[in-house]
Amino acid sequence: MKKVSIIATVVIMISLLVTGCDFEVTTANINDIKACLQLSGDVCAQDNPVFSTTDPQICVSCKLKNAPANTLVTFVWQYVEADLIIIDEVTLNSADHGTNLDLNSSLSRPNNGWPIGKYQVEIHIGDNDSSPKIKSFEVR
Repeated sequence: MKKVSIIATVVIMISLLVTGCDFEVTTANINDIKACLQLSGDVCAQDNPVFSTTDPQICVSCKLKNAPANTLVTFVWQYVEADLIIIDEVTLNSADHGTNLDLNSSLSRPNNGWPIGKYQVEIHIGDNDSSPKIKSFEVR
């Protein structure tokens, strides 16, 4: 009797995994996130956490490691004073460019200059990334 219930439990678990779950597993990870005014190649050479209202652009770079082909990485630019405001979203595809890549995204200064305050960029791997990496910076 005990064997039957163990086998039934295993069969139920396998069918739930095969039919009922929509999740994504990846070996890809993000590290070395930096913010800067200008890229050196495809990355920020130095991390700059504070920008001026007159800076022409803000760049954020990172290293994507252990990524299978066609890994999607999304940069979500946000203004986080009082209320969170999404400024822009940029999705990049690793395609077949290798498993380790330097990635970046940038925003150009608005006509009236950058609003003073705190900002962040969330970097998501795939469509279901519940714990994105976050790069915070400030405009003064």
